[in-house]
Amino acid sequence: MENSAGTVSSSKLGDAASKAADALSSGSKRVHSMGKQGLDAITDMTSQARDVAADAGDSIVAYTKKNPVKALTIAATAGALLYAAIKALTPDSSGSR
Repeated sequence: MENSAGTVSSSKLGDAASKAADALSSGSKRVHSMGKQGLDAITDMTSQARDVAADAGDSIVAYTKKNPVKALTIAATAGALLYAAIKALTPDSSGSR
């Protein structure tokens, strides 16, 4: 209730403060929950990526053991292409144009 014009009773202020505290607490819990879900999702994706990388490594090793000549040819070709790409993209340092 109002005691005089422009003044609000302490019970109304207490109710408003209580409601604000409840809303803040609820919002904080939601943010915490969303953060935990995000962290869990990142952890799961990291674990999956690690598993895929390990499987790929195992596959490469198995293929290399079965086909050493093909694997060496593929590696040499990839290296030559990488060298050519780097050479083409690197500016000429001799100063000629």
